[in-house]
Amino acid sequence: MDFSAAFHQTSVWMFRLAIVGAAVGIGYVVMTKQDEASTEARGAAAALADDGVAGCQPIGHTASGKLVYSMDCEQVPAAGAEAAK
Repeated sequence: MDFSAAFHQTSVWMFRLAIVGAAVGIGYVVMTKQDEASTEARGAAAALADDGVAGCQPIGHTASGKLVYSMDCEQVPAAGAEAAK
């Protein structure tokens, strides 16, 4: 088998692998695609868990058990909301 035949066989198999890889990738995207209804439901659930304060989720706990919030939070939940959790 000469070089041109080996090169041809290699290029044919690489092309076939590319086609299979593309098919697998498209299948993965289609199978893992989230529909809009489920993302809206998750968004609503996240909004309810937010205690009415948009974007201010606790980032940790102190040694005494109090919640720690980011410095970017302009409004943190009241102390009663922490005790309810």
